[in-house]
Amino acid sequence: MQDVVVKNGDVEGPGVPLSREGAVAALGEAAQWWGCEVPDDPGVGELAEFLDEVAVRLRDRQTDEQLRGAAKYLAEATEALGAVARLRGLLPVVSLWHLRTAVAKEQQARLGLPHAAIPHADAKTLPVTVS
Repeated sequence: MQDVVVKNGDVEGPGVPLSREGAVAALGEAAQWWGCEVPDDPGVGELAEFLDEVAVRLRDRQTDEQLRGAAKYLAEATEALGAVARLRGLLPVVSLWHLRTAVAKEQQARLGLPHAAIPHADAKTLPVTVS
């Protein structure tokens, strides 16, 4: 994971869940949208790994600036999920803030794409242009 700075106030966005369960469910659905095979009850650490893999693939294999921008937002989401994993249930309000930040950053990554993701079980498929 790369170092990412997430600032207070970065959690605003439409549809950001207010509960821990809602945020984890939204991130699980997001990882599936990006092409990851997500288990039924994923942990925060697993979700961080999935989104980090997608971010690395977008950053390393694409020259498209919009894909690199999406990779940056996914890296920020991964960093927020890493903070939740490190807290291990301590400070629930802080953990929820980080979860909501991760959801908002993933949404920003998607909104910046002029591409559609093709879900693929092995999570190898990258977004491709829709014609």
